[in-house]
Amino acid sequence: MIRRLRFPTGWSARRGFGERHASDEAGVTLVELSIASATLLILFAMTVPIVDTLFSTIARVNNTYTNVNQLLPVSTNLQRFLRSSVEPGPTSNGVPIPAFVTGSIWPTSVTFYTNIGNTNGPAEIVASCASSTPSTGVCNSGGTFTVTEATPSSGSCPPTGTSCTFGTPHTLITVNGVSNAADNQPLFEYTLLLTNSSPNGTTYTTSQVGDNGASLSSTNCPSLYPAGSAGLAACYYSNDNSTFATCTSTGSTTGNVLANCPGAEVYAIAIDLQVNGVSKGRTAGGQSEDASTVYLLSPVSSEYQPMVG
Repeated sequence: MIRRLRFPTGWSARRGFGERHASDEAGVTLVELSIASATLLILFAMTVPIVDTLFSTIARVNNTYTNVNQLLPVSTNLQRFLRSSVEPGPTSNGVPIPAFVTGSIWPTSVTFYTNIGNTNGPAEIVASCASSTPSTGVCNSGGTFTVTEATPSSGSCPPTGTSCTFGTPHTLITVNGVSNAADNQPLFEYTLLLTNSSPNGTTYTTSQVGDNGASLSSTNCPSLYPAGSAGLAACYYSNDNSTFATCTSTGSTTGNVLANCPGAEVYAIAIDLQVNGVSKGRTAGGQSEDASTVYLLSPVSSEYQPMVG
């Protein structure tokens, strides 16, 4: 049986399909599009500063961590070297060969010999910061601090040889962005152990160079210049330069027999290294500082010992 379909008057299958198809492709009005675009622009404008702040904060934190990480070898390796400092040869005619090299002990630099376990003898260590004008007593702003090591040549050090010679130095530690210049803080300050021998025994006293009239120092720097002043750092340089300039014999076996060789009396070194690799701008990190005083292992640990390498 054939069924006939009836449609309303004026309607056709073709027309109905076309109307439904047109309805599916209908878009939004210009007003709706404008509202949507404005909303997206507002959200975008709110997001940009948030994202920028996020990345700036991440950069500041990373720069701060970098500053701290740079100081770790200073607070470990360099301090170990200083504690293990030792004379590279025996005293001759009353004149020692100081563990801390005569004429190379300043607020921005120090050269010394230390026991690294090398059978040929002690190594030569140079710890210094870049300083265009060493007499100011401070490092260059944003400069570099380095520690180098030179190992002894075979057979050169006593008792096998007569005087230690050293190979080409290689860099062990590099710290960038030194910021001591911001408050004119010297990198190194030195304390001497003054030994006085008498028939009744031996007494020890300590004195900081440039502070308490130690040894050859003639100026009490802190009493003349306020903390953080350029004059204070320069004063320490002047005292170090005169105190550690020479090493001679006193010609005596009693009293302070090392009085004329202050380099052999160094007992403690105060290190104050300030670092800020990125110090300006929105991504500037927080300044990091290693401020510590390193003492030798004992009052006599730096004396020459033939078996020390």
